[in-house]
Amino acid sequence: MIKIKRLSNNSFLEFDNYEKYKILENDIEETNNFFRYVDLINQLAYREGFTFYINNYYRSIKIDPIPRLLDSSLFEKISRGLKSRAEAINKFLYEYYYQRDKLMVPDVLVESSPYFRPEMIGFYPPKGIYVYILGEDIVNVKGFPYILEDNVRIPSGLSYAIKSTELTNRILGEKYSIKSTEGDGLEKLKRTLEKASDTKDPVIVILTDGTLNSAYFEHKYFSDKLNLILAEPSDLKIKNNEVLVETTEGEIHVDVIYRRIEDLDVLTPGLMNAYLRGEVNIVNAPGTGIADDKLTFCFMPQIMEALGFKEEIRQPFSFPIGTTKEDIEKKIESMVIKRREGYGGSGTFVLHDMSEEEKIKVLNEVRKTPEEFMAQELLDFDTVVSAINDSFYQTYADLRFFVYLDETSSTILSRVAPIGSRVTNNSSGGLVKPVWIT
Repeated sequence: MIKIKRLSNNSFLEFDNYEKYKILENDIEETNNFFRYVDLINQLAYREGFTFYINNYYRSIKIDPIPRLLDSSLFEKISRGLKSRAEAINKFLYEYYYQRDKLMVPDVLVESSPYFRPEMIGFYPPKGIYVYILGEDIVNVKGFPYILEDNVRIPSGLSYAIKSTELTNRILGEKYSIKSTEGDGLEKLKRTLEKASDTKDPVIVILTDGTLNSAYFEHKYFSDKLNLILAEPSDLKIKNNEVLVETTEGEIHVDVIYRRIEDLDVLTPGLMNAYLRGEVNIVNAPGTGIADDKLTFCFMPQIMEALGFKEEIRQPFSFPIGTTKEDIEKKIESMVIKRREGYGGSGTFVLHDMSEEEKIKVLNEVRKTPEEFMAQELLDFDTVVSAINDSFYQTYADLRFFVYLDETSSTILSRVAPIGSRVTNNSSGGLVKPVWIT
């Protein structure tokens, strides 16, 4: 048996409880100098530009090459649930922005969201679709899945899932008896972007704000693999009611913009109006962030019920802090506090794991602007075994699923939290781990 440095709280460890991991453990034990392979994988990752830009430098994205094994029956169950959720989110956006007769979230919450776009009210998006690509963060609690967040605006991480699997297979593939599944993420992404246009061979631009974007590796990766035009806002022009992109071959008409940036109109004057006139489609649509807002997440069970969808995957008890009149400070001390507009791990505070000084600082912020925060039940979610710094550690890890219209991709990312932490985002210093459906 491999020697695992375990957490002190007896959290559920997948490695101890699923028979297939015994095969994997045996493979690791029989691999001489296993950590030499781990180092090699991460050296190759860095050389191939697998980085994440944060705090003014490019940090290598560390790969934990012990694959996470996901039972195929659980994958199918989650897929069904995410299909329903994706449909519900699209229908919620349709009801709020266009239909306006079944408002399931208080107007004051939606219209105070930093992601609310009033110009979308009354606008019917191309094909009636707001969200083409959805990222869903899921944790298992003793094998039962829970949704922690909906990533609607600019979900990222698909390339990380592909790259971690590719490098693990390249270096350790022959050592593992259990083989990786063939992921369909790139194929489904390309097909989804093409469906956003009625043109037979649409010109698709992936819109980035450049090399200083934290996820620029992914932008470039998609451009190279899917033959998308990688463009910055200054490369786009609106001329004679047409959206054009400047390339080495001159100006080219654009059919679809796969946006990976926030504010479209400030960075490219006139682009929002061009979209509203139907001259170009934007994936995902402007204004979809109201479904990404953490306060909206609190209402998702009610939204799904009101729209006739069964909530097949549970979510932790969550509530907007600013909407309650009771003294909640003692109540939220054992909860996770999130800023409504936070993403990428920023604005997420696990009070249970913080020092008293850090906790007081967060609670003071909540007191000042309670309407900007939500509280979420703290789950002691399932842990994995990770290869870190020449040792095996018990770590918390989540799963990010990618939903394309009504299809869930079999390419899944598992993000591993730093040792002792529950926050799994790359910006918090976590790792990525391949996921194999078995």
